[in-house]
Amino acid sequence: MLASCSPQTQSDQADGGEGAGSTGQPEHDAIVRTVCAPNCVGSCGINAYIKDDTIVKVEPADFPNEAYHRICLRGISNAMQRVYSPDRVKYPMRRVGERGSGEWEQISWDEAIDLIHENMQKNIDEYGPESNAFISMTGNYGVYSQVMSGLLAATYDGTQLTNFGIMGDNACNMGFLPILGVQQDASCWEDMMGSKTAILFGCNYAETNMQEMHFLFDAQEAGMTLVVVDPRFSRTAAKADWWIPIRPGTDAALVLGMMNHIVSIEAVDEAYIRTYTNGAFLVDTSTGALVRIDGDYAVWDEVEGVAVKVAAVPDDMKPAYPSVTVSGELPENTQVPESAALYGEFTVDADGGSVTAKPAFQLLVESLDEYTPEAASEICEVPAEDIIRLAEMYVNDTPARLHVSQGTNRYWNGHLPTRALCQLAAITGNIGKQHANINWAGGTLMRFLFSLGPSSLSPREGHGASALPGSQWYDLVAAQQPHPIKFLWTQNYGWGTQGPDRNKLINEVLPQLDFVVVSEQMMTPGAELADLVLPITSYYEEDFQVVPAWSSMYIQVRDRAISPQWEAKTDYEIAQMLAERFGILEETEWRLDAKEYARIHLFEENLAPEFSTMDFDELCEKKVLAANFSDNYVAFESMRFATPSGKIELYTESLVEFGEQLACFYEPLESNRKEKADTYPLTFMNCRTVYTTHSQHAPLAWIREVAPEPWLEISPEDAQERGIETGDVVEVLNDRGSYKVKALVTSEIKPGCVNQRQGWWPKDFVEGTHYSSLLHMELNPAQDAISETNYSPYDNLVEVRLA
Repeated sequence: MLASCSPQTQSDQADGGEGAGSTGQPEHDAIVRTVCAPNCVGSCGINAYIKDDTIVKVEPADFPNEAYHRICLRGISNAMQRVYSPDRVKYPMRRVGERGSGEWEQISWDEAIDLIHENMQKNIDEYGPESNAFISMTGNYGVYSQVMSGLLAATYDGTQLTNFGIMGDNACNMGFLPILGVQQDASCWEDMMGSKTAILFGCNYAETNMQEMHFLFDAQEAGMTLVVVDPRFSRTAAKADWWIPIRPGTDAALVLGMMNHIVSIEAVDEAYIRTYTNGAFLVDTSTGALVRIDGDYAVWDEVEGVAVKVAAVPDDMKPAYPSVTVSGELPENTQVPESAALYGEFTVDADGGSVTAKPAFQLLVESLDEYTPEAASEICEVPAEDIIRLAEMYVNDTPARLHVSQGTNRYWNGHLPTRALCQLAAITGNIGKQHANINWAGGTLMRFLFSLGPSSLSPREGHGASALPGSQWYDLVAAQQPHPIKFLWTQNYGWGTQGPDRNKLINEVLPQLDFVVVSEQMMTPGAELADLVLPITSYYEEDFQVVPAWSSMYIQVRDRAISPQWEAKTDYEIAQMLAERFGILEETEWRLDAKEYARIHLFEENLAPEFSTMDFDELCEKKVLAANFSDNYVAFESMRFATPSGKIELYTESLVEFGEQLACFYEPLESNRKEKADTYPLTFMNCRTVYTTHSQHAPLAWIREVAPEPWLEISPEDAQERGIETGDVVEVLNDRGSYKVKALVTSEIKPGCVNQRQGWWPKDFVEGTHYSSLLHMELNPAQDAISETNYSPYDNLVEVRLA
């Protein structure tokens, strides 16, 4: 018996513990079930074999569904090498030289907490509490790690810098929100078995979701055709039945071309559009606003020859995202009549007078006129015949599913492909359909975080955080607007490598900060720029942690497997120590231990019944439970939506001023068809690699055996034009910065693009340069209207030349 719910003595072990030589297992005192959960989406259960308080082996832990029984080289290296790395931050370290000089002194924890208290209190007195800012990122999927910045900001009335935009994961969410009313959703992986076609846009699952790749293989073996749309011949594309190379940042144009053809061959599902979307809702052609009659929506009844009212679904009958629970039969007045027009133009007596109106679907069809397959081909560089073939495959080889992910997400126009895919799925009747759907993320991770109510995130009654968009934190700190920010504390955030415009960060942003605290395991490039670095426990050293998953419906808990190394502490312990130093520990929820806080605030007060009804004690005993969603979960199965109308909103009147009321396309900010391309003609991507989750695993010795150094992927055509061969050191540059790296000439990338596998640290590059100096953080007004601008690290033009 290899799995266990808690540390066990050797007498409890079925394999005999100390006497286990004959079993092939190492000698051990206990096996502890824990969770490996960097930002790799998997949240893999791990059995850690412990001998003398040291990890001697890790292997996959049992799962209720053995399809999630897995481990990888990254996870093994994390446990066996990162935990014991000589480069770990071992003690609280205070900067004594210039920022970035590498000059530090070891101090005690009491001194470190005193320093934080002194600097925070000084700012509170001089500038107000909002001058103390906090930001957490996703380096640890544990819930406390994810929300710690919000908890600290709320405790001390500070500024919480939101993380979704600057993370670069928000654009797909902004494609979902206007049309579906949710940030993200996907059917469970098991639902893929039964699909006839799967079309992946910007999804390199074989590297970034490799734990789930077997679901695709199983479906292919059962007869599913796999199509991958990607500028790169990625590992996933190599396993596909059809790879479609595309010009970067133009996926929306391809999808619009598919819809144009589908409309032209009359393959839309009109009954579905009437019933489940706002496609029949009338739109005032002069203003772009949806027509209202007595406050209700309006449709044109072709039998009666008049406009009739359709009420919005009552809010209490919609799913309260992230819950999917609904109840009750919809009122008759929310139903669209079968005789409602989808096409045409009508004169309607509406609130405010007579207007000329068209059904939203009519406007949708008109919006597609310019995107014939031939016109779309000119934009996306996919042959028109392939666009037609793909469209007909999608409507004929059914059930057909669409998947979208980060590859489309990380352009300045990165919300447009997801919006277009949602529209494609809707007009063909595929949303909410088994083995079909539009699939983005899903799982329990973001659902759990979004379902934490105010009480969960307010440890100190009567106090709260002020939120500012993290996608603007460089500009806000540099300008000290809308208020001074003089103190910054980061957790789980590799901002020294995983952010934009490194030169601006160092030269304009950091000088405005009087004190920077970084909580870290390793002395990362960001930690090197701090004033105080705090040593943080690894997954195996945490007392208690709740761990959701990006791509499964399970929740797990971690218990401590080994003692904290050196003087490392958890984020939760540090927060408690600070509360005690401020003299507020007993009047706040920080007085609770991490497990009791989780019981009360993360589960009992959770706003989603799918989580609040979970048996917390059973979870703690078994270490893994499925959240209370339906088995073989199908996204949007209720066909009720958290939108203003309660329906799929093909038409979004709140985006009329941006010209995005319907799915559309515009070029990336740094498109290779814009004037800037005359000087910098190559689109620079920096995709994740199978070898490291962002920057976490790059320094580890076993990883270096398979990925010893960084390289720049460049096509043979582009390399020949520049006299570049594999192994040459090249300079990659634009008007923001430059860096130097070895070239890898490969036909696996589309001409006109280059790709730097991301996660490498400055010390890994020639002359200590770094590619983040090339990357912009320009705001997109439409995205800010939906949520907040998404960082777009693939939307950057460069030139490459021999160094």
